[in-house]
Amino acid sequence: MPLKNDPIAPSHTQRVSLRLTVVVLLALGMLGTSSPGWSQLVLGSMDVHWNEGALDCANSPRPPLQVHQYNARTFILRENLCSTFEAPFMYLLIGSTKALLIDTGGVADPSQMPFAKTVMNLLPGEGTAKLPLLVVHTHRHFDHRAGDGQFAHLASVQVVGFDIESVRRRLAEWCRSSRSR
Repeated sequence: MPLKNDPIAPSHTQRVSLRLTVVVLLALGMLGTSSPGWSQLVLGSMDVHWNEGALDCANSPRPPLQVHQYNARTFILRENLCSTFEAPFMYLLIGSTKALLIDTGGVADPSQMPFAKTVMNLLPGEGTAKLPLLVVHTHRHFDHRAGDGQFAHLASVQVVGFDIESVRRRLAEWCRSSRSR
């Protein structure tokens, strides 16, 4: 096991980024299973400098949320370190018939973190033609699901609970609907 201050050991952020990259790649594969045109890995840009917060957040205001467009159908969102010390990453994957949001972040209050508004504005379509959104979680920690309430009453949005029974139920529904196509 690496020492805590070992300069060669991956940092917490690097370990989290690696885990989330794996989740995103798996999710992209799942989105692509219904259409052969989407089953190929699509390259994008990681030319981004993530906001590292500020020494004095009160006197150095920063936007609460950073959005990076990886490619035409993939967005990486990150909450600012001045908004939450976890500064979680969230991923929005836009498919041809629905979108998938992985995690909702660590801030529940939309006046502090306009997460749902930002995500919904990234989705194609307007009003009732807005692309449906499925919200899932990498795990049950609060910094990955605090924003769920912002999506609770939005049309065309389904939030899958973080408990294992909710995940099983939604996965069974997905399997049934995939077989009927």
